[in-house]
Amino acid sequence: MNASVSSGVEASAANGSGVGNLGGVSGVAVGNFTVTLVTDISTTGPGFTASSTTINISYVGPTGANSDTLIIEVLGDKFSNPTAPAPSFISSNASPSTAGLAASSVVMTSGVIAGNQTVAGLGAAGTTLGGQLGQTTGTGSMGSASSVLSPNPVTGSVFNIVNPFSFYQTYTFSGFTSNNDAGSLSAGSRVSSVPAPAGVVLALTGVPLLGVYGWLRRRKAAPTA
Repeated sequence: MNASVSSGVEASAANGSGVGNLGGVSGVAVGNFTVTLVTDISTTGPGFTASSTTINISYVGPTGANSDTLIIEVLGDKFSNPTAPAPSFISSNASPSTAGLAASSVVMTSGVIAGNQTVAGLGAAGTTLGGQLGQTTGTGSMGSASSVLSPNPVTGSVFNIVNPFSFYQTYTFSGFTSNNDAGSLSAGSRVSSVPAPAGVVLALTGVPLLGVYGWLRRRKAAPTA
């Protein structure tokens, strides 16, 4: 069994923007954010493959209309599903929690991309990968002790799973109303065969993810007039 992890730290530009590679590194700083990829876990069982992520965030930048926007992309490759090429669907959910950090908008997307995608294939900051199958989107906010993105869970369209495939999630945080604080987000995505077994829930435990990459993007929001 082979595993590959990409890691590093990148300095921010003069305007505070930048790109940093997480890959399991503790406390990657980009601009006004410090982000830690706490866990990235995968598991495969009869008729399903699942991936879960926990991310810690701290922020020291401006608030309100001029607050920064944080975009995190988590890309895991070398996945396989025992039911391929059977019709499948993605279900996902996420729960932000905070010790004080508040953001009016949190958006999670999750999708599957055929083949083994790598960090080198990611586009410019502020863009996301195309060619996703069964994509899901959940929305919400960060600011209470615990909240859940809606809908919970969110279910994507049916598609034919292929092997190998890559899991791809994005997390976008914007509209920060507090700073000098920290928060976290726990999220999971699962590819299940159709029809799904009764009482399906996200499996958030398992073995370490093969070929996982955490990729942090941060883009300063344009000031409003």
